Amino acid sequence: MPKNIEDIIVPERRKSIRDIPIPEGRKKNDRYATPPIMKEYSLPRTERDNLNTIQEDRKFSTTTIGRKRKGTWLAIGATLLILVFTVLAIFDGATLAYVPKSAAISFDNDVYTAAKSGEGELLYSVVKLSGDKGLEVPASGTTEVSRKASGTIIVYNNASSEPQRLVETTRFETPDGLVYRIPDAIVIPGRKTVSGVTEPGSIETIVYADVGGAKHNIALSDFTLPGLKGGTRFTTIYARSKTPMSGGFVGTEKVVSDEDKARVKAELEQVLKEELISEAVAQVPEEFVLFPSLSFVTFEDLPQTASANTESVMVNKRANLSGVMFKKSDLSNHLSLEKIARTPSELVDIIALESLNLSFVSTPPSDLLLSPEINFSVTGEVTALWRTDEVALKADLVGKHKKDIPSILNNYPTVVQATATTRPFWKSSFPSDSAKISIKKLPVN
Repeated sequence: MPKNIEDIIVPERRKSIRDIPIPEGRKKNDRYATPPIMKEYSLPRTERDNLNTIQEDRKFSTTTIGRKRKGTWLAIGATLLILVFTVLAIFDGATLAYVPKSAAISFDNDVYTAAKSGEGELLYSVVKLSGDKGLEVPASGTTEVSRKASGTIIVYNNASSEPQRLVETTRFETPDGLVYRIPDAIVIPGRKTVSGVTEPGSIETIVYADVGGAKHNIALSDFTLPGLKGGTRFTTIYARSKTPMSGGFVGTEKVVSDEDKARVKAELEQVLKEELISEAVAQVPEEFVLFPSLSFVTFEDLPQTASANTESVMVNKRANLSGVMFKKSDLSNHLSLEKIARTPSELVDIIALESLNLSFVSTPPSDLLLSPEINFSVTGEVTALWRTDEVALKADLVGKHKKDIPSILNNYPTVVQATATTRPFWKSSFPSDSAKISIKKLPVN
């Protein structure tokens, strides 16, 4: 049977992705391609030796730098340590802290006597202060007045060691011939010798001008006593101003009602008293003590003065304080002598002496400066501490070992217990220089 041409033509087949030829440039990236064979290559001997040398040098350099840094830090640490020990050794020292022997003391109106002078006595000194103050008061009218100037003078007795009495109204005259008089009699103490130097006795007093008027208002001046003229005492008994003379006036002035004047004067006295006592306590040296209860204040009226307000006047007042002052060590030992068992050579200090209540027995003296002695009572509770000779104790500690402290303190029965600290910490002995030893007294529980 004859074949048709269609019978001998091969049918056309669809192309597959497998039949697409791969470009030559992409054949190299074919993942199925066989990887190229790497040829082995070696450096020339000289270059290889150089590379090895460089690598060894790097290892050596890193190790050397590390060692050098470590050595530097060790050197710095050693230097600082040596410096610290050197500084500690330079600032060496020691401190002995001790608790003193103590005893409680109680007083119940116990009476004691103190004197201005003498051996074996409790001595006291007198503090004197003065202060002026004024308050503005509305005027109630006017009046004609004649007022005398006044002021304070200090009268001296360099005539002899015997006191000199001056009667009331004794005259004192300035170089210009102005005359002033004392209102009351006074007694001037005799001259005395202190540390080989002769000093005249002295006393303060108020004087008033012989007549009224502003003419006698003067500044500080010297005074003689006309009544002694022609005798040897004229040049050895004399006076000098402590305050200016003021208040002299003749004419018309405003007046204040009696009621207002009494009220203002009472206020002035209270304020002046408080201010003077505070000032006296503040001025007392640290080793002394002043008791306000053993102080008294006197007052005097001063002339009224004009006020900035034309409808008012200034009412003025002066206060004079006299206070008893003791040396703390003297008072402590005198008060405790019969209260605690101690030898005369043992000294004590009473803590908080100011807390005791001291007061005059019966009527206080009218003038503390002239009174030879005072009697006072004591009430209160305090603590007395035995005094230790810290200078001698420091000298005994020089160069001694800490273990020697108990035997050293056997010579100091006034020390109850003690602890020692030495510097630097590795030292166990006190310095050989006493200036580097400190003694510290601890409070009593």
